[in-house]
Amino acid sequence: MKNRALKEIKVLLVEDEENLARLLKEAIGDNFHSFIVATDGVEGVEFFKKIKPDIVITDIMMPRLSGLDMAKEIKQISPKTPIIILSAFSEKEKLFSAIDIGINKYFLKPFDPDEVLEYIESITPKIG
Repeated sequence: MKNRALKEIKVLLVEDEENLARLLKEAIGDNFHSFIVATDGVEGVEFFKKIKPDIVITDIMMPRLSGLDMAKEIKQISPKTPIIILSAFSEKEKLFSAIDIGINKYFLKPFDPDEVLEYIESITPKIG
């Protein structure tokens, strides 16, 4: 069963908008073993090294270190870790950068938390 597999997954959400982070954690966080929130890319990299999450969900535009720059660092540490981008921007340059870095999925804000959960469910057998 997919939901049982989700209960073993550690998720790291990197989002500087507190309301969105809380909304996403409340909407889908209970489906996972843990759902940790970092508030910027620097903190995201630190948490990644500490908790070794199975999947990373991140915003692109954040203070200190952008989501794309953070994703680059994470991919150097762990190339197979799936990374999902959440962004209010559909600019081609950002999309192409995300593809070059190896981002797994790109959701445009506003997005449906259930779609994010369904996507994670779809890749769960590949994680690990």
